[in-house]
Amino acid sequence: MITTPVDTTTPLVLLSGLAADARVFTPQKIAFPQLHCPAWLPPHRQESIDEYAKRIADTLEEGPCIVGGASFGGIVALHLAEHVDAQAVILIGSIKSPSQLPLYARCARPLRSLVPFIPIRFLQLLARPIATRAIKRHGPFAYGLACQFRDSNPVVFRWSLSRLLDWSSTPAVSCPVFHLHGDRDWTLPLRYTDPDKIVAGGGHVLSLTHPDEVNAYINEILHKNLSK
Repeated sequence: MITTPVDTTTPLVLLSGLAADARVFTPQKIAFPQLHCPAWLPPHRQESIDEYAKRIADTLEEGPCIVGGASFGGIVALHLAEHVDAQAVILIGSIKSPSQLPLYARCARPLRSLVPFIPIRFLQLLARPIATRAIKRHGPFAYGLACQFRDSNPVVFRWSLSRLLDWSSTPAVSCPVFHLHGDRDWTLPLRYTDPDKIVAGGGHVLSLTHPDEVNAYINEILHKNLSK
């Protein structure tokens, strides 16, 4: 059962993760009518996360809002909070600073120059067998992720991966940051983070696998924001 929001007036902006789109927030879009999930903009060559976040901010309506995101989208949301009137930042299966990147990501930093050579189109072709109706019936979660990766923009994917590997500065966010994380997140393992709330049995894509917990957490933050 999806929780009814306590506040439907405060704009809520959530950014999807690497190789994902607004479909990852489908349960939240049902529960929160004020939710806006901006599409990933085509990045400029060598554009920093902060410069990119500023361009996203220019596409949003002015005024107080709550921003957030899943995974890489949460990282961008931290930078976005510096360019909008953010009342709070919500991180869903994400991290607050470069120091919380897992060991494998930090070890891969010297290989960032190889990112342009990743055969994204070929990998998307490999994902097609998973994005079929048969898989949808028996494994809807895998089907959804495969569809998002299949439809993702290779240019955006490469830029996002490069920025993740060279992310080095923690944004100076002036509003509260709320962090929800799954204890079975193998992409951004819990042991490297310090979330405010942990979802038992939750993996990396909490918004789809544990929508009730995510919606309740967003409700809690909306309530805190409303009662200021």
